Amino acid sequence: MTDAKTLTTALKGRWHGRYGLAFCPAHHNTKTPALSLSNGSEGQILAHCHAGCDFLDILEALKGMGLLEGRGTYTPPDPAEQAKRRRQEKVRLTQRATQARQAWDSAQPIAGTLAETYLRKRGITCALPETLRFNPSCWHHSAQRIPAMIGQIEGGEGFAVHRTYLSSGGSKAELSPNRAMLGSCKGGAVRVCDGNGPLVVAEGIETALSLASGLLDGPSMIWAALSTSGMQALSLPALPHKMIIASDSDDNGAGRRAAQALAQRASQLGWEVSLLPAPQGQDWNDYLNMKGGAA
Repeated sequence: MTDAKTLTTALKGRWHGRYGLAFCPAHHNTKTPALSLSNGSEGQILAHCHAGCDFLDILEALKGMGLLEGRGTYTPPDPAEQAKRRRQEKVRLTQRATQARQAWDSAQPIAGTLAETYLRKRGITCALPETLRFNPSCWHHSAQRIPAMIGQIEGGEGFAVHRTYLSSGGSKAELSPNRAMLGSCKGGAVRVCDGNGPLVVAEGIETALSLASGLLDGPSMIWAALSTSGMQALSLPALPHKMIIASDSDDNGAGRRAAQALAQRASQLGWEVSLLPAPQGQDWNDYLNMKGGAA
């Protein structure tokens, strides 16, 4: 089976430990290595061209070069077809931003709602930010309307929200998925605290709020990056200062790897970075509740 490192080498690119950069065969640019390659968690190859080439075009190009299994030859995509795809993608992003805005505008302040009940049941005691709201009838992919906590995602490529679907008892809803993002989320975060101190980056909303509930010394600016990929792609403030990356410590190590990737990028930008991983097998909400139970 071909893996990302083998492909990177075959394309005369460079491997950087967990990902490779190479020249993209779909647009034949030999000046700038625009193709990022990595291995997915289920054995698949993840490929992204920073020049905007379509994923299927990249696959066909690799097949045409004999680097992936498959038949047929590769022909470069028609410029008119590429322009059409870009227009369609722009329309799709606009529609999703509109849907995200509707979900946010139809929500209410979180105080006294089922969303506050959900957070308090998770042991969170801090004041809740205006970036969190409650929508009693939020659209779900299963064609149902479900109560949801809505988090406003700021700093991304457009307006976006994060939805946590809830049961009537104030727990996460028993449906899949029970969390989802809507809108252009890349680079964004739910900003849960604007304290005058270091920027603290956590993964989830609940873990970020747990840190604000007595787990940190002194005031901090706390952001929830919402996922490991969101942590790695996080857009940072222009003026670097102190950063604490409070990662989850999943058994598969994904949280710590994402934290290390962000730390490396932030350090190169001039940030003073320290890592604060949760105890092994836990996130900071787990730790908050364990600490509270032991008290």
